[in-house]
Amino acid sequence: MLPSVALDRALARRLAVHEAAVHARGGRELRDIGDAYLLHDPGDPEPFWNRLAAPAWPDDGPAFDRRLDEVTTLFATLGRLPHIRTLPLGGRPSDLEARLVEAGFRPVGRDRAMVLTDSGPILALARTLGRRADLRVEAIGSGEAARAMDAARVLVEAFNVETDRIPALAAESLAAARRPGGASLLLFHGDRPVAAARRVTLDGATYLSSIGTIPAFRGRGYASLLTAEAVRQAMAEGTSLVHLLADAEMDSAARLYARLGFEAVGAPIADLMAR
Repeated sequence: MLPSVALDRALARRLAVHEAAVHARGGRELRDIGDAYLLHDPGDPEPFWNRLAAPAWPDDGPAFDRRLDEVTTLFATLGRLPHIRTLPLGGRPSDLEARLVEAGFRPVGRDRAMVLTDSGPILALARTLGRRADLRVEAIGSGEAARAMDAARVLVEAFNVETDRIPALAAESLAAARRPGGASLLLFHGDRPVAAARRVTLDGATYLSSIGTIPAFRGRGYASLLTAEAVRQAMAEGTSLVHLLADAEMDSAARLYARLGFEAVGAPIADLMAR
């Protein structure tokens, strides 16, 4: 069983920093700048890899404006668009999103931070996999480029994204498979890969991501089964905390993870970018 966790501001900050740290690899860096954490990729301008997490800025108006100017200048020196993520709980100032919108930023997405607080349901579900003759889970090996491409194709179809992202998604799947504490998983229905997921354990906590099922096989609980297997593996390896981000616009995703034993932490996280 996992130790109990308090759904407080300390946890919210830990989850935000941990999620960013998971992505700080392959040349990306996570920099503590004192009152926030900067995730930066020197070789890729993709906003997801270039963002500021867990800001704790002054409430005072002029002091806040000065800090925002400094951060905007920092992004400019890096050749990146300013991109800031709010905290789900305990962020400073408490009206950060409103202040950023007033300063010309625009919301580009919202996620819900969720943490596993009851491992009973998800471990019970994981045990059912052994009774499913039609299903099997494979972990992508560190050198299995073809399997990584299979995972990428699943994710492209599951999330309806452009096919030109397949090589990048395959590279991310391989990277997760190669790193200590990481795994990229595929769920097969017969010989067909129908669902994918990734997990990375770092500093005693596990972050789950890229969980998706192709449309033709939705409604059968396959994403839940693969999530359950990922958690089972992470717990077997000794993780103390499991968390993920769910699309805040999809209530069905939050309900699914709640049934598996996850709880939401605070309010949805807003991604804001300069116009």
